[in-house]
Order: sequence, then C-alpha cells, then structure tokens
Amino acid sequence: MMNDHFYRSSGAAMAIRRIAQALTDMDYCVAGCMNDGRLEDLSWVSDQRFERFDLKSPNPVRVARELRRFKRWLKLQGCDLVHCHHRRISVLLHLAGVPVLYTGQLAFKYAVWFRWLHPPGMTAITPSVASNILETTGRKVLACISNPAQFPKHPPQIDVSEVRHRAVCVARLEPVKGHTFLLAAWKLLLDRGLRYELLLVGEGSARPQLEEQVRRDGLQELVQFSGFQTDVLSVMSKALFAILVSKLEGQGIVTLEAAAMGRASLLTAVHGSIDLLPPNRKLPNGIEYGKVQELADALKEWFERPDDVIQEGERFFAFLKNSSDPYEIAGEYKAVYQRILAGHA
Repeated sequence: MMNDHFYRSSGAAMAIRRIAQALTDMDYCVAGCMNDGRLEDLSWVSDQRFERFDLKSPNPVRVARELRRFKRWLKLQGCDLVHCHHRRISVLLHLAGVPVLYTGQLAFKYAVWFRWLHPPGMTAITPSVASNILETTGRKVLACISNPAQFPKHPPQIDVSEVRHRAVCVARLEPVKGHTFLLAAWKLLLDRGLRYELLLVGEGSARPQLEEQVRRDGLQELVQFSGFQTDVLSVMSKALFAILVSKLEGQGIVTLEAAAMGRASLLTAVHGSIDLLPPNRKLPNGIEYGKVQELADALKEWFERPDDVIQEGERFFAFLKNSSDPYEIAGEYKAVYQRILAGHA
C-alpha cells in the first residue's frame, strides 16, 4: 500500500488503512513519502513493515536513487505489487518496472504526462471518478470500487427532539472543503432569524480565518469548532444531518460514515459526491459550489422538515451500505491484483 502521506485527517489515508486491515489473508507492507509535518496515523502498521521514500523530491537524481531503494525494499519485503493512491508516484513506479495498481481517489484536469505514462492497471472509487480517468487517459478502469465503511445491519434510531436544530460538517479545515461558503450560508440563516447549530469537526490551516469569520458574523453561539476527533460516529450521533460542501471531492468517507449512522448528507454537485446521492431522495441536494443563497435555502428546508431528513438518512443508508463493506471491497481488490499480476490489466 502506498500513498504520499498518511495524514490522520485524510480520507484516502483512512481508506488505505481499512482496505489493508480487511485483507486478512494477505501480507502487506506500507510506504509513504517524507513527512511534511502534519500528524499521521501509522498505528496500524509495524515499523518493520513501513518505510518512507523521497519520491516527491524536485531533484530527479534523488528520485531515481529513491526508486532504486524502493525496489530493493519491496523485494526484501516479499511484495509482488504496489497498490498506489497517488498519480505521480504510480507513474514513477510504473516507469521503474514495478507492478502497480493506481486507484483514483479524485477527479483531475487533463495532464499530458498522465495521459501517456499512466499505469495500465487502474481503478476508481466512484463512477464519476472512473469517467474522469477515461476522459483524461483514454483508458477504462479495471473496476469501480468504493471506499470502505462499516455499516450496522439497520440504521440507528434517531431522537429528533435531541438533534433537530443541529448539523455537523466533518472535514479538514482547508479552503478546498468550502467552509467559508458554509459559514456564509449560516450567516444568511441568522439574518432570517433562524438559529441552528453547526458542529465543525476537523483540523487544518484555515481554522484561524474561519474563527475570525464566525466572530465577524456573530455566529459564536451557533458554530462550534471541535477540532480533530477520533470518534467521528459519536459526533455524528449529535446531529440531524451531515454537510460536506467541498470544491473538490473524491468519495467522502465522512459521507459514508454519516450514512452508517442513518444520517443524510447535504453535498455539493462535484465528482465523487454526486455518486453518493440516492436516486430516490426527496430533499434538495447537489448544491453548486459557491452558491451561498442556494445552500442557505436548502439548509432551511432540511431543518424545517426533520422527519423527512430522517427518512432521507434511511435512503442514504440503504443506497450505500452494500457497496461500502470493507471485506467485500478487499475481495474486489484481490481480484484486481490477480488480474494485474497475471498480465491481464
């Protein structure tokens, strides 16, 4: 398993961990690039099975040396294939003659280098990401395999009286996640005399600016910054629904986790997120990024129709449960690994 980092708030890093842990009958090792200072979670892999390689260095000579070191390490670990979740690194490994599966976690703009140098074995986490890979490389993915999340047999019961005035947004506090847009919508609700609570869960560089926006707009009593949380599900249980208004998304694990808690998610209409919207939904969703008025109107309707929101959560649960099972996902990846190693990619 390889990624450029294992930042503890990264959805891709969480997905890699869950896939690896579900591969119960396979040995795996884990590789990353040099630590950029962000807090990582590597508690699930032993030191003997983890190594860093400076494959993002701007120095091509160093990258070449690191590739040679990587190949020696891979052979020493007894690994046959690399499952990589980073475009540039997957290309480097492919060019170095390493069998590699690239999993597309995001939709990217066309890039000449990836169009002509991408590895032949690729998967995507959602249909829209798969379509993006086809459009930008001319090659179909081997499979479309969801990110993993553990669902109970049935959605939990929700006491509407406890949560009807509260929503939660679990996301890194970075500009790409759209918090400025979300807080602006919350200000519009307040200007209309509507006082709803918003829990912001996550860490990131944008927190000081967002806290200043909350103070400036008089939202201090309504918006709570909870920071990084290891137990996201307990936070979800305190809210009527979840929100993820990203400018760029792949397949938000937080949206899957909200669905597992019987919570619907109000999402922006971007690649990845649009694939998580149940076809039979009743409430407004798929908001265009940056449309503050549209988002505020949707939030108002969701809060005013709590019983419908509960039913929407059940739709999300039913729509996403089967495709998110970690062990089913691990089995699908094992089949893809075998195809690549057999030369059928």
